[in-house]
Amino acid sequence: MEKGASFPAKFTQFLLANGVRLEDYAAETSLPRFFRINPRRVLTREDEAAIAVQVSSEARRVAWLPAHLAFFSAPASSKLSGTNVFEDGSLFGIDVASAVAVHALSLQPNDHVLDLCCAPGAKMALIHDLQGHEPDTHGSVTGVDVSKARIATCKSVLRKYKMSRFRLFDADGALFNVHAPSRVGKWTRDTAISSDNHVRHLEDTTAKPAAPDGSDSQDDATHAHVNFKRKPDCDSTQRELPEPAAPATPRKTDKVKPFLATKMLLHDPQLVSPALLYDRVLVDAECTHDGSIAHLKKCDDMGWDKFEAYFFDKERMDGLETLQRNLLSNGFRLLKPGGILVYSTCSFLRRQNEDIVNWFINQSEGSALLEAVPDADVFPVAPPLDEESRLMLRFSPSASGTSGLFIARIRKVE
Repeated sequence: MEKGASFPAKFTQFLLANGVRLEDYAAETSLPRFFRINPRRVLTREDEAAIAVQVSSEARRVAWLPAHLAFFSAPASSKLSGTNVFEDGSLFGIDVASAVAVHALSLQPNDHVLDLCCAPGAKMALIHDLQGHEPDTHGSVTGVDVSKARIATCKSVLRKYKMSRFRLFDADGALFNVHAPSRVGKWTRDTAISSDNHVRHLEDTTAKPAAPDGSDSQDDATHAHVNFKRKPDCDSTQRELPEPAAPATPRKTDKVKPFLATKMLLHDPQLVSPALLYDRVLVDAECTHDGSIAHLKKCDDMGWDKFEAYFFDKERMDGLETLQRNLLSNGFRLLKPGGILVYSTCSFLRRQNEDIVNWFINQSEGSALLEAVPDADVFPVAPPLDEESRLMLRFSPSASGTSGLFIARIRKVE
């Protein structure tokens, strides 16, 4: 938005009532462009010169972010798309606040990671890179998104950057029930134990390809029916949530055909076992996107009347918060004891952020522990809304020089 741009009175009142700083919207046009260097590329002086010429001679490393993430900022007028260094995969375009959400996972090379709302794929690519590319790395990334159009975008991004240990599912993240893979390439996990640090080499690699999509029946679910609405391209249906816990011993289920799986994950049998819960889960939940000013700029095209009718629809807002609770709950259900879940949104609204996290912690009966995000003390974040929220992070244009993003880190108590 141009500095001083005005919003409809109803929307302005709504922002103020939710503690949102209007300066964050006015400052958006001055935000830098962020990108990271592909870690598999050793930058030569010629590469650096190409970045200076094609992107910006003013590109600078983001000093407050851990150096291994290799993030750079450039003036807002800089262009990434269409440049040779972007098209050939030397650079990734991703907002630096999103990198902090991935950083909060404290990834290890052999972690099996679930990204429940994975599109457009930039965070999945960062997760994959942080796990490393050593030949003996057997960590994996499972991405889920309810929209086939968005999952197709994710597929294009991951193929462009030649990621080798991922799989994608076009599925509802609130209902998803495929456990972490027991087989990655020639490695398999012993599903009779709860520790996934024990692996053995698989001599026979003749497993059959994934079967067509199974029935994904949830007849034995114990949760109540819930209604929630998705974006306009998604159906809003009444369905049951997955069963709350894995069986004590591994069992086979009807395999769910991935939208895409790399060769190293194609033959995973999709066993269900306590030993096959995910080490890390990222829930970048669907939200109102009011923290993404670029998203709100689209309102100039669609018309504010239409936006207000959509944004302030009570049934939609209530359904969205129900969906956020279900995404968080299901992600936590699929997380192993001792594992870390990160919940994030690109909303400034307390009811979609702190209120969701506090609700979850309070109803978890001690199984969920809110933790500080590593290195949070050096991040340029907005002040917490209150003492109860001091471990949760809020990035904003005025405080951080980034798009708006809320981040909370939750550990599953062993």
